[in-house]
Amino acid sequence: MSLSLHPPTNAVDPVWTAPKSVQIPSTDILTFAFANLCQYDNSCPIFIDANEPSNRISAQQALQTVRQLIHSLRALGLKDGECVCLHAFNNIWYPLIWLAIIGSGARVVGSNPKYTKDELIHLLSLTKPKVVFAQVDCIEPIVEAVAHCETDSQIFVIGSHDASRQVHGRDYASWRTLLLEPESNWSGCAADGKPDQERIAVYAMTSGTTGLPKAAMISHRYIVSLTSTLEDAFRHRKYRPSQLICLPVFHAFASPLALVLPLRVGLPTFFLPKWSLSEYLQAVNTYGITDSPVSPPIVGALARLPAADMPLVQSLRYVISAGAALPASVENKLYDVLSPEAVIAQCWGTTEAGWHSLGSSEMKDFSGSVGQLLPNAQMKLLDENGNLIVEEEKAGEALIKTSAMFSGYLGNPDANRDSFDSDGFYRTGDRVAIRKGLLYYSDRIKETMKVKGWQVSPSELESVLVQHPQIADVAITGEMRRSEDGLLDTFPTAYVVRSGGDHGPLLAEQEVREFVAARLISFKHITGDVIFVEQIPRSPSGKILRRNLPEAERDLSSKSVVARVEEEIAVERH
Repeated sequence: MSLSLHPPTNAVDPVWTAPKSVQIPSTDILTFAFANLCQYDNSCPIFIDANEPSNRISAQQALQTVRQLIHSLRALGLKDGECVCLHAFNNIWYPLIWLAIIGSGARVVGSNPKYTKDELIHLLSLTKPKVVFAQVDCIEPIVEAVAHCETDSQIFVIGSHDASRQVHGRDYASWRTLLLEPESNWSGCAADGKPDQERIAVYAMTSGTTGLPKAAMISHRYIVSLTSTLEDAFRHRKYRPSQLICLPVFHAFASPLALVLPLRVGLPTFFLPKWSLSEYLQAVNTYGITDSPVSPPIVGALARLPAADMPLVQSLRYVISAGAALPASVENKLYDVLSPEAVIAQCWGTTEAGWHSLGSSEMKDFSGSVGQLLPNAQMKLLDENGNLIVEEEKAGEALIKTSAMFSGYLGNPDANRDSFDSDGFYRTGDRVAIRKGLLYYSDRIKETMKVKGWQVSPSELESVLVQHPQIADVAITGEMRRSEDGLLDTFPTAYVVRSGGDHGPLLAEQEVREFVAARLISFKHITGDVIFVEQIPRSPSGKILRRNLPEAERDLSSKSVVARVEEEIAVERH
């Protein structure tokens, strides 16, 4: 079904509109999450540890645990609207703790477990959590950050089999001590007794590709709406699905799939704590995984599988890639690896407005599109002069409005004011075009370089270079220099990760330049430096952190630049 463009009515600007809409229940997150338990066997495992499958939780057990935690959190003195930080890698308890925090009336902020002390200080100063749940593997930095902020945050440890854990000479109780209390129900009502969908439930940290990370305020309606949209798409599966979550669940891409949807539809969900190619292959093969949300670097890793490993991924039927642009060439290489029945889809979205578009699970696309607008979504496209684009094939900045809109940035009125146009459309900063009813995401508007007066997209050069058999990963940035005629100009610079394996002589700088020169017009050539690095710094969703690229060059041997970047979304530590 094609997208349709509504003609102007009165003085309203034309918008691109999704071909379908879905009804959004008027309820709170927990009532919504547990509403369908009688529609499937709620005694079967719903959250399973992929590495230790004996660690599993049924939907009925999840409900009991959530109610126990709600009682305990309230007993700690946690008040409505206060914040709780969840600092952990993926695990089967994460969805339950997340739901219980919200059910207690508090707000949950999921932090990156690879954050440094300084990054955690910023997060804690911004969100001011009263309680912290910290996984034993990553507890020390957040303990130090809490001490630095001089807060009275209570810290509970996840992952320790002991009743307590000692850090820097102080004992911290296990979160399991909170399961000794009786159960309490959640409240989905405001003071007037009506469901309060606009109440804030989550602080979602943005990726921070520029400036310090911000906390997007996410309401009950946002979560219910986004999950309802995905649930509608889920109904069209022609097979019995199961999913493997290897991306961080604190991120806006994986969280809708991992935290509420499994309980809504009885979807067996397996968790890997971090991305690991060997563990991923073993899990997919062992459990017959059908659905898998991934990032472009993971797609690249799977596309390069040797023939001997290809049988391990033949159960996959629906692979969704999001977080950054995925070149069609890489996507199509993965098709050669997977079963003929498999579909690879791309998703486009933002933390601020949820998932915007998604490729169908029933139709293969080889063009590199990010699918169609999801139900209830509307989009405007603006050219570089701010004029509306009403025809296909022309790219512009996408402004989006969905039924899952965030409620602004915490403590940042300037950013709130600048984020929306006069009609309430969120300015994504993403460059999007429409061709034959499908959306195509190319890059970020602000990342576009101007070389000799021409617009040059870094992702275009990256999509070319990643096709080289000796390049595992690449990032392009623009270096400002004086040209031969004395004018200040931008020189495209390549940061290249050589691939492993036996590909003959080591890839040389000149080969990189020639590979681009043979495929792109002259102003898109690599006229700046070619810098070989061990890793490209990326955000948890796979976006290239271009501001960190010079640091990647300086810290080639120590790898310190990527110490905080999520290992689970990297290709062998990414």
